[in-house]
Formats: sequence, C-alpha cells, structure tokens
Amino acid sequence: MHEQVQRRAYAMWEADGRPEGQDQAYWFKAVSEIAFEAAKTVKPPRKRTTRTAKASKAA
Repeated sequence: MHEQVQRRAYAMWEADGRPEGQDQAYWFKAVSEIAFEAAKTVKPPRKRTTRTAKASKAA
C-alpha cells in the first residue's frame, strides 16, 4: 500500500505543478482517496436473524 500511496501522491503533486512544501498534504490526500476507493469494495455484513425470530418463524 505504501507504494500505491506514493505513486498517487506523486501524480497529484506533478499535476498541480510540483508545489514546494506540500508533501504531507499530497500524501494524506492520496491515503484518503485510496481508502475511499477500498471502502467502496467492501460488502456490508448480512443481517443475521436472532434465535427468537427463527423460532417464531418456525412455529
């Protein structure tokens, strides 16, 4: 992941004209973007029925 963040931060920095002293800002922006993209791929957990709900359905 470190290399992925490094590549993304560098690309953004270059696209913005290589401003001096902004390395941390670009690093954290890259981390944020990568985390956001990764979060979109995570499926929410399935809802589990409780034992009482199962028992009432079976009756």
